[in-house]
Amino acid sequence: MKVSHSNRTESIAEAIQYKHDGYFVARGILERDRVEQVLSEMHQLVFQQLNHLRLPASGQKGGGKLHTDLQTLFTGNLNAYLATLTLCAKLASLYDLYMDNRVRQFVASIGIGLPVFQTAPVMHMMSESLKVPGGYHGLGVHQDWPTLQGGLDTVTLWMPFVDVDRNLFPLELLPGSHLAGLYPYSRSNHIFEVDPGDYDAAKFIHVEAAPGDIVFMSSFTLHRTSTSGDDRLRVATSWRYENGAEPHFVARAYPFAQRRTVVSELITPDFPTVEQVRGAF
Repeated sequence: MKVSHSNRTESIAEAIQYKHDGYFVARGILERDRVEQVLSEMHQLVFQQLNHLRLPASGQKGGGKLHTDLQTLFTGNLNAYLATLTLCAKLASLYDLYMDNRVRQFVASIGIGLPVFQTAPVMHMMSESLKVPGGYHGLGVHQDWPTLQGGLDTVTLWMPFVDVDRNLFPLELLPGSHLAGLYPYSRSNHIFEVDPGDYDAAKFIHVEAAPGDIVFMSSFTLHRTSTSGDDRLRVATSWRYENGAEPHFVARAYPFAQRRTVVSELITPDFPTVEQVRGAF
C-alpha cells in the first residue's frame, strides 16, 4: 500500500505526541462494526453458559441485553460468570483487532521494532450491578510496568466496546507522568498503587472513547479507572505490546514478572469418557 506524504507527516506527529504526553487516542483506527462483532461473540459465550445452567436469557444481542444477561449469570453462578469473562479476553477475533495492520503500524511508529506478547488481553467489564466481592471495580493510581518489568518502551493498548463517556467508568490518566520513570508504590490486592503524595490528582484527564478507538499508553503513564458510573455497562479490554529489541530488555535477558503454572490434577473428575472424546469427532 502506497503511503502519502500527508499520512507520513500525520504519523510522525502522532508519535511525537505519544512520546511527549505518554499516551495517544487513535480515533477510529478500527471499524466500529468489527469491534461490535467481537462484542457479539462475547455475548455468545454468555448465552452458552446461561443455556447450560438453565438460566433465563434475553435471546437477543445488544449492549442493554448483554448487561441483562451478564447480571443473570452473575447472580446465578458467579464462578461461571468469572470464567466467561476470562474466556471473552481469549477470543481469536479479539486478537485480530489488536494485531490489525493499522495497530501494528502505530506501535512501529513509536519505536516498537520487534513486537512480543508476554501477556494475554485483559477484560474490563464494569457496572454498578456487577461488583465482584473483593474484585476489580475501579483501580487506584498505578503504572503497568511493575507488573511486567520488561522493556522500557512497553505500550498498553486500551480498547472500548461501548461508548465510554465521563459517567461510564472512563480511563483517567496523567499526561507527561511517564517521563518521571518508576514511581514509589505499595502492593495492593490487584495493583502496585502509587502514593497519592507523588502526583497531583487535579491534573488527571478523562478519556472518552468509542468502539473503533484505541488508547495507546506508555507502561509508565500514571492512570486509573474512574469509579464514576451509572447503571450502564462498560466493556473494555487491554493488551501490552513489548519491544523485543529494547536495549535494556536485551541486557536484562528478557525478564518477565509473571509466572505461568499448569494444574496437575484433572479439573473435572472422571472427564472425559471415551464416548465424549469420540463425540467431538
